[in-house]
Amino acid sequence: MERFVTIGEVVKAVGLKGEVKLYPLLDFHLDLLDSPYLVWADGSPVEVQRHRQAGSCEAVKIVGSEDRSSAEKLVGREMGFMSGRYLEPDFPRPVGGLPFRYLDRDVTTVDGQPVGKVVEVRFTGGGYTLVLEDPSGGPGEILIPAVAPILRPDEGLTGALVIDPPEGLLDVQAK
Repeated sequence: MERFVTIGEVVKAVGLKGEVKLYPLLDFHLDLLDSPYLVWADGSPVEVQRHRQAGSCEAVKIVGSEDRSSAEKLVGREMGFMSGRYLEPDFPRPVGGLPFRYLDRDVTTVDGQPVGKVVEVRFTGGGYTLVLEDPSGGPGEILIPAVAPILRPDEGLTGALVIDPPEGLLDVQAK
């Protein structure tokens, strides 16, 4: 099922010529701003005329937003892409991929043992961490670093993710 993947949220109008400030979220990838894959959360297309860094955000000029008034109407909107487009050959994927593709996928060990289902992906300093629901139904969570050699390479959007956890990783988290 194709779903909308948010890369950022418009947080304010900038200046008088229709620019907006885009706050980057977990799946933000700068090259997406120069691609034809951008849409608003309602599925309508977004065309970025230009963009520039503005602190921890991007100042973005969107086609059709010509003045401050039109830019202010965009505040609160989410920008992103439809997940099914991610596998298209020209989609601007970063090395290592985008973290949205891990969500809602089962995780198994290399020998086929079920570990859990990914319910969240967190950015933790230098990389991503998969947050799995506790398979026993308890309030805990299992944290798996999404790095090689623990997480096996996977470019897809469906099917189980395979991990080769170092000795003790799953035992420590089971307590």
